[in-house]
Parts: sequence; structure tokens; C-alpha cells
Amino acid sequence: MKNPIRRIVILLLALFSITISAQETYSDTFSSVSYANNDGTQNWSTNWQEFNDNNTPVDGRIRIQGNELYFRRINSQYIVRSADLNGYSTATLSFDWQTSSLDSGERLAIQVSNNGSSFTTLATFTNSSSGSFSQDISSYISGNTTIRFIKNGNNWDQGNDRAYIDNVNITAILVDTDNDGVGDMVDLDDDNDGITDEEEYCSTISASFLTSSDVGERSVVINHTDTGYLRLDFSSMDNSFQLDINGTTAHPSVLEFENGALDAGDEYFVFQSDGSFISQPWVANSNGVPRLRLIVNEFGQISLYGSRTTSSTTLELMEAQGGTPFNTIPWIPANNNTFTLTNQAGPGPEGFTGELFASAICDTDGDGISNEFDLDSDNDGIYDIVESGVLNESGVADSNNDGRIDGATSSSGSNGLFNAIEDVDTEYAIPSYSILDSDADGSYDAYVLDADADGCNDVREAGFTDNNDDGYLGPNPVTIDAEGIVTSGSDGYTTPADNDSNTTYDYREVGSAPTITSQPVNTTTCPGCTTTISATVTADQFQWQYYNGVSWLDLSDSGVYSGTSTSMLTITNPTPSENNTQYRLLTSNDAFICGTETSNTAILTLRVNTVVTNRRVTYRVNKN
Repeated sequence: MKNPIRRIVILLLALFSITISAQETYSDTFSSVSYANNDGTQNWSTNWQEFNDNNTPVDGRIRIQGNELYFRRINSQYIVRSADLNGYSTATLSFDWQTSSLDSGERLAIQVSNNGSSFTTLATFTNSSSGSFSQDISSYISGNTTIRFIKNGNNWDQGNDRAYIDNVNITAILVDTDNDGVGDMVDLDDDNDGITDEEEYCSTISASFLTSSDVGERSVVINHTDTGYLRLDFSSMDNSFQLDINGTTAHPSVLEFENGALDAGDEYFVFQSDGSFISQPWVANSNGVPRLRLIVNEFGQISLYGSRTTSSTTLELMEAQGGTPFNTIPWIPANNNTFTLTNQAGPGPEGFTGELFASAICDTDGDGISNEFDLDSDNDGIYDIVESGVLNESGVADSNNDGRIDGATSSSGSNGLFNAIEDVDTEYAIPSYSILDSDADGSYDAYVLDADADGCNDVREAGFTDNNDDGYLGPNPVTIDAEGIVTSGSDGYTTPADNDSNTTYDYREVGSAPTITSQPVNTTTCPGCTTTISATVTADQFQWQYYNGVSWLDLSDSGVYSGTSTSMLTITNPTPSENNTQYRLLTSNDAFICGTETSNTAILTLRVNTVVTNRRVTYRVNKN
């Protein structure tokens, strides 16, 4: 965890320059006499609900007539409908309208709310007129965006006071961070770095629950802090359940999965494609695919999938038979979330088995951009796409060095995960490669500052600059751009170093400092003679130095010196100028930039072979 006082993280305003392109619609054309019509690409979260009328589309002062929503002689009557717009960046409400014989002061209003209780009037319609309405309602985006048609002004007191509404439509634009045409709300890889969003979350729990047995109704309670994602996998089901999260049930009804087993308060759940049931209790799949999978995403939205047979290799979308939508779950950020999973008692056997997986939305480097959007999740100057290992997969490249998979914007299918690295193009796809965890400690390389746990930070082993040895690229304060890339460093985001050329980046390869087991010693020789100074060292690189009286300088193979880059320095024909010179050996290992070892100092002494008296008489001394 970073010190927020010492390390100031600056988020650039470019964070808000996200390109968006994925569009969804919530629509009702009133083509059938039903308050449950869903004619858009997404389902409304509620049906139309009348208040102060008989709440039926067949008759009353508010009803569906002639393929339109019809209002006649209303006073306290009104009608509402809600849509879950979490995860969208903009939304526009539109519809066609017509009024007939509304006198002065008699008006129909269109109102909007972000909570279903406090409404704002957008426009009113009166007299005998018609037209089309369209208005931006982005400021009302929420998990419970609600529109309401209601009388505004005087009561409609004449039998011919009427209004007609048709083609109600909310067009919503999904945030699409990586511009692959798949909105973040359904995109399995929001930043196209090859790591699924689920893998980029953190603080996870994985809990098995309730071994199958016929013991009547029972519940299991699981707690998790700061949840932002939940996956519930059932390996067997017999034959209903309810999930409660923080006091909100997953669905208004108990989820029933076996035809003919419906109890009060239950609702059948069927395969969306053909409405079929499973006619007997759901037993475990032979190939490991769950029989049921329920997912609650970061926006609290729920989706449910099932496998049809015990040999199915795919999961298929399921829905309530009556079309009743799932509830939106209120996650509690930074606090405890409680999951209560209940297996209801029934007339026959009951039980289920499975596993609950919960995660928190994570921002490893604390830079304000959560990992699923951050191209460098630990600010070490190495892209996540590199640290994940996905570039080792066939067909995966980042030739323009932008931290995203080349071609992902056009080759990520319907789920936003690059086709070459997934098992199937569905909402529940699993990556076909293993994300790198070099030290096998349970944390992926992309989220730790020392991937190989050798005591040398990745930023340095990659060959980049870390001015204050905190593991982050560059100096403090650290600045980043909208994609989480450090902009305050002088380097980074190039191919990491592989100094020993063994095809494994140094930051992934455990290294150590050299070991000197025998130190160099003082040496005496004579002018014109040859001598050596050596050390016993386990190292990859060697450099002898000498002291010039002020500083240590590197030696090279020239003049009287040779072997200056080995463990043994050879001095040939030294001169009096080398007398009493100090030498030392610097050593290092190629794959470990953090550790060097310096030997003890050795002094070279020259033994003279002539003696000169102070009477100007020279005596030559025999060398023996």
C-alpha cells in the first residue's frame, strides 16, 4: 500500500476522454396488450405499473388500446416503468404522443427519476396535438431509472379528454473503454490486455457449500468485504434456491428448476432460447461444467446460465418463465457484504452443491484506475500484457506497443475477450492460457513489484529507472495518463531486460548477488616482473579498478594490465608508478541488477633491485 502523503498520484483529465460506442435499447411498442412487453435489445427491470387504477392493460382509465398506451379522463391515475441503466454513459428517452380535447390547464406530463420516488417533469402535453418527444436523461442514470406518465394540472373531467403514447424507447450508450464494440458492462476484458476482468479483481474468496442431502430447508451465510463481483456455480440442484445479498433477493421469486415442482412463491426458470425445463433433478456434469451459473457483476446486475445435460460443454442463458427480471443488488463498497444462500424444503428430496466465488474491484497501485481498466496495474513500467504472458500465445501480439492486443477491437467477438485466447465466445468464456505467477505465491506478476521474489524490484530488473527505489517507475510524485500508464518516468514500456540472454526476462528469473569466497591479497613484485592479483568469485561479470588517490577508476586491458574483466588481474612489467597502488574487484550477475559485490583492497608493492648511496656511489645488488 502506498503512502498517500509521500506519493502523490495525479489523474489526468484525459481519464474522461473514453470512447464509447456500444448501444442498447429499452423499448415498448405496445404491440400486444401487456405491461410486460420488451421490444428492445435489453429488458426493462419492471413491467408497467399503474397506480390508482386497476393495474391491467385490458381496461380502465389507463390501458393499452390500438397498439398504444391510452389515457382517458385521468385525475389521480398514473403509470411508471423502470430500467436498470447502471454501466451506461448516456441515455435518451423518446416516444410519440398525441392529445385530444385537453382544455387549458389539463396536461399529461412525462417525468423521470433516478430512485423511483423523486420525479422531475421533462415536458407536458395539452390541447389537441401530436408529435415526437426526445430528451437526454443521462443525469438520471442509475440502477432504478424510472419514467412516469401522470396528469399535470387540472383533472381531465370530460369523457373525450384523451392522450396516446407510442414507441417508448430509452437508448443507452454503454461505456466501451477499449473500443471493441462491447460495452464494459458485458465485456470480459475491459482494457484488451488479455487478462479477464474477473482475474483483475482481488481480495477473493472461494467457498464450497451445502453438500447435497435431503434435510429440509437450510441456509448458508458467507461474508466478504468490498465485493464487486460474484459467481455462484452449482454442480447439482434439487431443485430450487434463493440468494439474498445484503437484504436484497436475487429474484422476486424463489428460483425453481424442475418442471412440475412449483411451490407457492416459486417461479420456473427455463432456457431462454426455447423455454424448456429440465424434467428431473439436475445432477453433476461429467466434464466439470457447472449445471447452473449465476453471476452478479460490478453494477449489481444478475445473469443466469445452465447446462442442459450431464455431458454439456456449454452454458446457455436462462430466464424466468414469466419474464420477471432479476433484482439489482446493492453492493456495499469497502464494507461487508453478506450472502445468504437458501435451499427450500419441498414435497420431495432437496439439496444442492456448489461453490461461491466473490471478488473486490481492485486498484493495485492506488492510482485511481481499477485493474480492469489499467494497462500497468502496478506502475512498474511493464505493461500488464507483458507481465501476463499472453504475448507468448499464438496469434497474440502488441506490435504498436500500446499495451493492448493487436486486432482486439475487431476480433473479440460478442464478449470482448480476444478470440485467440478464449475457449468459447460466450459470457462465461475462460482464458485458454495461464496467467504468469513467476514465484507461485498466488499473485500474478502484473500486480506485484517483485514478480520472482528475489529482492530486486521488477522496474530495475526490467532495465528501467526507479529514482527512489520504491518499485514504481520514475520519481515521486508519480503521474499517470487515462490508461494507467506512468508519464513521469524517463523510460519504461519497452522490452524488459534479459541480460543473460536465456529468453526469460530478468524480472521473472530469480537472481542473486555474486559470492566472493577468497579475497585478493597484497602482492609484492619487482620492476620488469609479472604478477597477479586474484579472487575466487561466483559471478557473471568482473571489473578490476585502481585507486588514483581521489577515486576508483576502471582498468582496461592496455599497458601493463590484462585480465581486467576476469577474476585474475595480471600486471606485466610494472613500473615505479604502480608501486603502492590499491586494486579491487567489482562483480555482478547478469540476471540480478540489484546486487554487486566489491572485493577487499589489495596493494601492489615493488621491490627495488638497486641501492644508491648518499655519497654518489651506486652499488648493484645481485638479484640472488
